[in-house]
Amino acid sequence: MKTAIALTALVLALPLSACSEDEPAVCGSVDELQASAEDVRDVDITASDDLTDLQSALQAVESDFADVKTDAEAEFSAPVDAVESSLAALRTSVEAAESTPTPETLAAAASALSDLGTEVQTLVDDVTSTC
Repeated sequence: MKTAIALTALVLALPLSACSEDEPAVCGSVDELQASAEDVRDVDITASDDLTDLQSALQAVESDFADVKTDAEAEFSAPVDAVESSLAALRTSVEAAESTPTPETLAAAASALSDLGTEVQTLVDDVTSTC
């Protein structure tokens, strides 16, 4: 379980990047997504009673991601689709861990969280390269 915590912290330790006011709206929305992803990182996914906190943090990620999707339009469709898929997989994993909190379901949620972190970082990198 300590490995899951370390993976979560490592993958979602995303550097913040600020965009100036004259840059596209997607620059600001990706900053918000990055901040909410960092909040997810702070949740101890190995403690089943913290899964409620993770659900709340995921709602913020989903909301911020919706803004990124709106602002990114077609320019970033591939990384947006990858984040969307990873977010859905994480949501499913967390729901399974909530209903049956076992080491296996918690490890699956940690793995899905790691995958989401990778996809969010790719999207952030792609967007910030244009900001």
